[in-house]
Amino acid sequence: MSSLVYLHPSLATDYKKTFKEFHDFTLSCGSPMGTILVSSRTICHKCERPLSVEQKKNMVVFYHINLGSYVSCRLTKVCRKCKIYEHYGYWTEKGSRYFDKDSLELKFLLSSEDTAFDICLLRECSSLLMVGAVPFSTYTASYNRRFGYHKGKVIVDKSKPKRMKR
Repeated sequence: MSSLVYLHPSLATDYKKTFKEFHDFTLSCGSPMGTILVSSRTICHKCERPLSVEQKKNMVVFYHINLGSYVSCRLTKVCRKCKIYEHYGYWTEKGSRYFDKDSLELKFLLSSEDTAFDICLLRECSSLLMVGAVPFSTYTASYNRRFGYHKGKVIVDKSKPKRMKR
């Protein structure tokens, strides 16, 4: 490890800083690749033929518990015979979406074609919502403030939190 750090001193810096530099570099190249989501499945659900990877990269907005929000991409695998499209955590056929059994064990949940959430972020949020510690609007305001998305404005939640029935 010490020889690797000698050759690439940037690896000794903070993970968040290194990630941001790499992410910004990939954005400037026109191909965001901070995180690439691709299914680990290699064969079709129906015919068990090998899946092929589509060349097109699809942009995805990621919401990460430690890194904040950033843009990256996902790849789709396809079975041309069955017209099944394999995504990270789910697959589609004839417009219907089917989640993989282990989709909540993955690092990210691809909630739509262009939005992914860090599972740790979802667990933290749901835990705070379930015990009634904070309303969702307060949690999102906190997330935005933590990562500097408030742009100097004071974020005030003017809605009244709903009282929970006991």
